[in-house]
Amino acid sequence: MSKKVPDDIAKEIKECVFQEADRVNYLARSRTDNGNFLAQLVTMSNVGGRLSQYMKKAEVRTYIKDAILNRYSKDKTQEERPDDLGPIILEKIGIQALFVEQEAKSQILLFKSPADASFVVVADGTVLKWETALRKALLYVASKPFSESSNASIRIVLMLFARHQKVSPSDLRHLEKALSMCNAKPYIYGEG
Repeated sequence: MSKKVPDDIAKEIKECVFQEADRVNYLARSRTDNGNFLAQLVTMSNVGGRLSQYMKKAEVRTYIKDAILNRYSKDKTQEERPDDLGPIILEKIGIQALFVEQEAKSQILLFKSPADASFVVVADGTVLKWETALRKALLYVASKPFSESSNASIRIVLMLFARHQKVSPSDLRHLEKALSMCNAKPYIYGEG
């Protein structure tokens, strides 16, 4: 029964879901609240009702969650993420560093100081799942030849999206302390 949702219909549904997500501040809500929001979208005639014309009812929820709301989260994160990382690296690590490469698969950025063998690895994530960003950064470092040089200084900056939620000073201190054990620093953006 499943058939492709026509592009114009998919676009209209996506715009409707994005408006609803903005209205309820989707990114700042709890998982429980977002589960209820998703269930509400499934029952809306102009969202779930329209999608059910092209797919089985059981697939509607998955389509809204995976195809629309995940895109919404990624788009909003990119809108708020600072583009220029040079000043952030200077603030967090204290060195001027130049961009070297981006690993597309893991979305890791590598910077290097022009003055010495100092490398800065930048990984993206969220405050809630900072350990995922740290894991990506550590695996990247372990896979690169510069990590085997005894002269290299390697530091990590985690760009962590707060999803419009406030990060308490005590939570931030604990996070900074935990990350310092891995030579990493958090940079938090998108706080509510």
